[in-house]
Amino acid sequence: MGYIDFSYKLPSNFDRRVCQYLQQMKESDVADSFKRCTYEYDDVGLAYYAGLRGDNWDKKAIDITFEGSSSDINCLKNNKSTFGAALEKALKPSESGFLVRDLYFFSNDDLDDIPETNEDRLNADIEIAKVVLSDLIQIGERVCLNYSFDENSTENSINDYFRDMLSVKGYKEVKDQTRHGISANGKVAGEVDILLSKNGKEIAIYEGLKLDSVNQSYISTHIDKAIVNYNSLGTATFIVSYVNTTDFESFWERYSAYIEAYNFPLEVKRKYTEMTYPNASTRVASMILSRDGYDFPTYFIALKIS
Repeated sequence: MGYIDFSYKLPSNFDRRVCQYLQQMKESDVADSFKRCTYEYDDVGLAYYAGLRGDNWDKKAIDITFEGSSSDINCLKNNKSTFGAALEKALKPSESGFLVRDLYFFSNDDLDDIPETNEDRLNADIEIAKVVLSDLIQIGERVCLNYSFDENSTENSINDYFRDMLSVKGYKEVKDQTRHGISANGKVAGEVDILLSKNGKEIAIYEGLKLDSVNQSYISTHIDKAIVNYNSLGTATFIVSYVNTTDFESFWERYSAYIEAYNFPLEVKRKYTEMTYPNASTRVASMILSRDGYDFPTYFIALKIS
């Protein structure tokens, strides 16, 4: 098939076209909310490899993140199907080469306002964590597809790749981590693999480890570091395993059994629960832990790197 000369840019009249399509759909309130929000998009690569099927030769998939007031963001979320259709049309895929994969929504007051209850606060933290989780899964897919990452790759090199890709996605990493927690021996300051922030608030702790078996002592060390030693604030935590194994499903079953039976040093408020498989090389599970009565989400991700 011949080369198609796509621009790989948003059309110059993209905003106006979105509003026009929404007005034609008799969704003027959605158009007004869209105009009051800001947005940014991430090019996540060729559409086929990003999970989109159909006539997408040389097209690229994009994720679009919208930010605005709670009322406007809720309006867009509640009309996501119609809104997404308008965005897709306004993109002019045959010219721009862009197809929408996912939409994400942030309220300006998600991180600034104090929720009325602890349950509201936890739910808000979970919504933010879900966005981080989605981005980590996308980056993980690239790791699984990248033949330069295999059993010979070091734990630090894969951590560095995640750090670079998270930066590309607009996350800010807290650089000064030297006093963020205590080390495994409890005697000196600890250092988090990756600590992410938004609007000056910690939103995610990332702990990466490389495994070729369910090495219980090694897994235990990383879990305790991430949720206790490095996590004095009760920040959403992501424990990501880079797995070198020929039988990934069997590994995940044994890994899950170990985590389910693990004697966590914190209170378990919501037990370990496996989530839908994102793809054949990725497994995800979640739970809610509590530190001094402060509940926070914790996610376990396994990526097959060979």
